[in-house]
Amino acid sequence: MEKTAPIVELSHVEVNFKKKAGLFKKADYVNALHDINLSIYPGEVVVLVGESGSGKTTMANVIAGIVQPTSGKVFFKGTQVPKMNQEQREEYRSRIQMVQQDSYASLNPMRRMIKTLGDPLVIKKYSDKKNVEEKVSHFLNTVELTPPENFLQKYPHQLSGGQRQRMLIARAISMNPELLLADEPVSMIDVSLRVSVLNLLAILNQRDNIAITYITHDLATARYVGQNGRIAVMYLGQIVETGNLQEVLSNPQHPYLRALLAAVPIPDPRVARQPRETNIKTMEEIEEGIPHGCRFHNRCPYCKEICKEKKPVMEKHGFSMAACHRIAELPPFSLYQASRKEDNHEG
Repeated sequence: MEKTAPIVELSHVEVNFKKKAGLFKKADYVNALHDINLSIYPGEVVVLVGESGSGKTTMANVIAGIVQPTSGKVFFKGTQVPKMNQEQREEYRSRIQMVQQDSYASLNPMRRMIKTLGDPLVIKKYSDKKNVEEKVSHFLNTVELTPPENFLQKYPHQLSGGQRQRMLIARAISMNPELLLADEPVSMIDVSLRVSVLNLLAILNQRDNIAITYITHDLATARYVGQNGRIAVMYLGQIVETGNLQEVLSNPQHPYLRALLAAVPIPDPRVARQPRETNIKTMEEIEEGIPHGCRFHNRCPYCKEICKEKKPVMEKHGFSMAACHRIAELPPFSLYQASRKEDNHEG
């Protein structure tokens, strides 16, 4: 895909949240995002992965304009967000839409679906009151809530989890977005329904050229959604590895991503019995706060003194850009090697 100007660009973004340790104690700050540099181009899929608390949702909120960065710059179509005029700001709010994780909390329980989807269309002047039902029915058809007349007068509690999630997608695409921020969109619905929702996102991406930023801690759905896109791996508010998703996951460079992949259950007893490559400490086992130097050093099995003292910078390693002092010294990643050898021998 030929890249044009990015829809959104984050440049050296920092976000600090005020944290009160106690009623009479001095407040300090939690660094939720650190030195974030990311561009999202029209029609592409970018997957943000990392464990809970790594800053994925905070980054999405910065992109959507919900959270203002403490420092750094956010650009929408080349214009810095705080410097946009009223017309540009209206376009920014419409062209970037979120699909939230919790459909229970994201839909007003007192409003029927015709009001939930119809009122924004009238307010934005994408429709008038006379044909709003026709417009809403069109978007319900798009997300496969058919026949639409069965859903127009329903309240959220009358819908299943999968139907509510599709309703959130319908609400988002009704604003004619160029970028959807999908924050764990399938984590709260039945496993049997997840693929259909993920396929819907893929259709919107491929057919309508809507860029997707897919946020997850599930590497299986990350592979499925971002098979032709990019991945950015986050740890403690920082991007530690990024690149083409298939290439990065096939040959991970950063010890944190290696640990994430090693923790994924493998439905093959021959592989499952093999010793895991990395054995990191859990978050509960380490001291609270942001470590000095490399943020991952106090959980990393490959840590050296330089990791404790000096922050690594993003550099090219293979197909990835990764931030680690020890990458050149690490052994090849071989989680699937035993399985492949045995499969080839049997074949």
